[in-house]
Amino acid sequence: MIEMRRTIGLVALGTLGALIVTSDPTGPSGTQDRFVLAMWLLLTPLVVTIGGLVRGAYWSRWMALAAGIAVLPWASVLASSPSYGMPVIRPTVALGASLVLLLSLSGRAMFERYEGGSTSVDWSGPRMTLVRWTIICNMASVLAFYLFVVAYDYRIEWHILIPGSLLLGLILGVLLLARQKTVGLLLIAICCVCFVPAGGYFVWTEASHVGEAILFGAIFFPGVLTGWASLFAFGKPMWRYLLVGVRP
Repeated sequence: MIEMRRTIGLVALGTLGALIVTSDPTGPSGTQDRFVLAMWLLLTPLVVTIGGLVRGAYWSRWMALAAGIAVLPWASVLASSPSYGMPVIRPTVALGASLVLLLSLSGRAMFERYEGGSTSVDWSGPRMTLVRWTIICNMASVLAFYLFVVAYDYRIEWHILIPGSLLLGLILGVLLLARQKTVGLLLIAICCVCFVPAGGYFVWTEASHVGEAILFGAIFFPGVLTGWASLFAFGKPMWRYLLVGVRP
């Protein structure tokens, strides 16, 4: 059953890759060109994830689940909104693939197959479930922030610094937290706290309509939620970490 679920997950990832490869490489100049290029560059982590799942690398399950979480809001909106002017078949396929990823690779059995088999880091300790999902959901935020940084058509150019700074902080935080470093959890928590005013300002000044603002919030809600939950769950250890760091 585990091997069948992994195979299904691999097929779902391959489907997302096929959607990228078969996307129209041409189009109107400007944002569309940047978006297509950004999507093609996502093939690199996609291939790495597929290779990791085949080899049984524990981090590959996180990346696959993050891909599903990152795609789900976009695909849901585009599949249910023909008014956007594109055929709904492609976002519908992407929606199905993201749901299949989440269903096939979630659960205790898949945890035991991947993170449970790690010999370098123990992921079975107290509150590790929250840590794992903080990593996964903020990996998804990294993927979404990447698209915003590369492909978004900013009306005010310096506003790129808002998602860009959060992207850099989340990348560093996720990488460190994946090695169970307290500073990684601290970085993610800081980014998630900053996201509320920074994201609100970004949406207020950049969003074209209410629907775009809602989509922006839906995309990053899982990462912000788990980041805040980790802040409350690990507040005391992080505070002790800061006190030790500032002592002479």
